[in-house]
Amino acid sequence: MSTNTPHSPALPAPGFLDLRPTLLTAADALADTPVVCPIIPPFDFLPLADRLAELYEMVFPDEPEWLDEAIGGWRDDEDVAQAVGRFLERVGKLFPVYEEVWEIDLEGIEWRLFEIPVVPSGYDEWHDDWDGLKEPAPYLLYLSYARRDDDPADGRPEFDALYPDHLVPRHLEPHRLIARLREMNLPEPLNALPDLIEMLDHTTGNSWLDTGEMALAESGGHPPWTVENVDWLAAEWQAAQPVAERVQRLLDWQEGTPAEVVDKLTAVRDALLAAWGE
Repeated sequence: MSTNTPHSPALPAPGFLDLRPTLLTAADALADTPVVCPIIPPFDFLPLADRLAELYEMVFPDEPEWLDEAIGGWRDDEDVAQAVGRFLERVGKLFPVYEEVWEIDLEGIEWRLFEIPVVPSGYDEWHDDWDGLKEPAPYLLYLSYARRDDDPADGRPEFDALYPDHLVPRHLEPHRLIARLREMNLPEPLNALPDLIEMLDHTTGNSWLDTGEMALAESGGHPPWTVENVDWLAAEWQAAQPVAERVQRLLDWQEGTPAEVVDKLTAVRDALLAAWGE
């Protein structure tokens, strides 16, 4: 199967698709001298094999044996998908990417070799089903929405109806309390409350935490594979990972029963009131 790609052809990776081993093998065969010939993928797979080799040398220059393993023995599209999946699984140790290759066809596989299939950790507040999120994310989202307009008819009645036992003063705005919440030295896992507020407000300053999947798609797609992008994404994820883990502990806290969720909301409400009243 041949593929039509919108991308410009990649330059061959150094040493790959070099005909000298093949020619030398033929010459040695005539001389009755046994040699080891590298396994070249079928013709239709050569562009993808070359591109995968280029990416291995870009991302994992210190692991040359991975490159040799990646492009050997391809027989069909499924072999190609598995090889690309192994590459993405290794990238996943650096930062979150979609590792599994679902489409077993060359065109579906190809885009993963030109665009980095990142998995952002942020919220798409206008796309997510708020009620499907773990508390206190819905509580904070409804609270923020209720304060975006001075008209009491816009948002406030919905918040009041959903959280009648956890109301706060009308002019309390969570995003304005972040600095004070950090100064309060809240106990774990409540100390992640300011981080969660920033994530919901898209103001953490970290691309992983501020961007949701829908926002990424609407912004024009995934970043291209470049050395600069790989290094930047890895560094950003190193900074984002402890924050994401801290927020996840807060979301998982007090989730066993409805009564526990109520207790969690009470703790969040009390922390907001304490920060607002200082």
